[in-house]
Amino acid sequence: MKYLLLLLGFIPAFLVPELARAQVGTSQGGASQDAMLSLGECVDILAKNNLTYRDAQLQAEAADAMWRQVKSQQLPSLALGASQSVNLGRSIDRFTNAYIDQLYNSNYVGAGLDLTLFRGFQIQNQIRQNQLLRESAIESRTAILNAQTILLVQAYVQVLATRALNEAALQQVEASQQQVDRVQKQVSAGVVGESALYEIKAQLANDRFDQVTALNNYRAARLTLFQLLNLPPSDNVELEPLAPADQPNGTMNAEAIFEDAQKVFPELRGAELRRQSFKYQVKSIKADNFPSLTLSSNFGAFYASTNASLDYFQQLNATRNGGLSVGLNIPLMGRWVTRPRVATARVQERIAQNQLDITRQQLRQAIEQAVLDANAASDRFAAAQSQLESLTMSFSVVESRLNAGTANIFEYSLAKANLARAQANAIRSRYEHQMRQRLLQFYRQGGWNGVL
Repeated sequence: MKYLLLLLGFIPAFLVPELARAQVGTSQGGASQDAMLSLGECVDILAKNNLTYRDAQLQAEAADAMWRQVKSQQLPSLALGASQSVNLGRSIDRFTNAYIDQLYNSNYVGAGLDLTLFRGFQIQNQIRQNQLLRESAIESRTAILNAQTILLVQAYVQVLATRALNEAALQQVEASQQQVDRVQKQVSAGVVGESALYEIKAQLANDRFDQVTALNNYRAARLTLFQLLNLPPSDNVELEPLAPADQPNGTMNAEAIFEDAQKVFPELRGAELRRQSFKYQVKSIKADNFPSLTLSSNFGAFYASTNASLDYFQQLNATRNGGLSVGLNIPLMGRWVTRPRVATARVQERIAQNQLDITRQQLRQAIEQAVLDANAASDRFAAAQSQLESLTMSFSVVESRLNAGTANIFEYSLAKANLARAQANAIRSRYEHQMRQRLLQFYRQGGWNGVL
């Protein structure tokens, strides 16, 4: 009993660390409780959980399976066969070819080989077509991930910005509450009238309303981010702040960036590969107009119970037979059949070319907009910093005058509202500047490596 009690006393000591570790479980996609997620980690979760990107992955897998299926047509067709039959009544003896009237059984085994020697290079063109479609699907998969990453970066920055705005609103509430407490003491001492207290309380109510609005905006931004990551919303997950965005050292000319982007962006490469695939589709269709040459070979043997003089394997050895044949098929009116199919494929090629032009136009316009937005964000960021410095100094003067009794509540409320607006402008412009610079860097280098 003494040893049993000692053992029971040690069990909780061993279980406490395990229970503590079990409480820090992981949720779907790798985000753990009380976790701090960076932008790069969010992108990794996006690649695992985002259903739009998952659909693109499945499309790429389907294209790869189709390419391998077409490649398999080059291989010969080899088959083994066996059959067992029971004959009764009047039939022909397979050994003597004489009519017999008895019950007997027979067995047949054989093998066959079929190989296409020539079909106008149809299979080779189909392989090349599906190879291009496979590469196009891979490029489209990358393009969709890039597009979803842009949405993620915007949502991530929006969460950081709304969180900073909420913190600034809380500071405004605290400052107003301090003024309310100070004026309350002055009213109690009979220094100022109650009208001043009502005015400063009204300012506190306005600040609290603005803080509630900022908090709701922060919660909505977090919800948008978690939905994009396909994760359940969690208050235990925090986001790491972003490092200051680097100013681009190279050219800010949209035309120069677009010229470089045309060489690396997966949207254009995927559309170009898809357009090229229709050329090989036309060639594979036209191959039906050419003669085709096939090679066939077969081998077989049989057993029949009517031949009692030979056992099973002796009969198979005695009845073995085979053959080799070459077949030639020359289409006489093939063009009448293939002509509409060729016309359809050529129209699809023109549609693919038009889609390529649309994609190129959208990329050029996106780069032009990114350059414009980056320049505008830089200007707003600089102006907002200057505005914040000026209004901070102005508010300090008004607050000092209010404490000294030389300024009224109206002047204080006006200065405080202007300062709050300047702080909000500075926060928005700072995070917008970071986002626009990262987006512009993405267009400059054609990918997210080193940007996140």
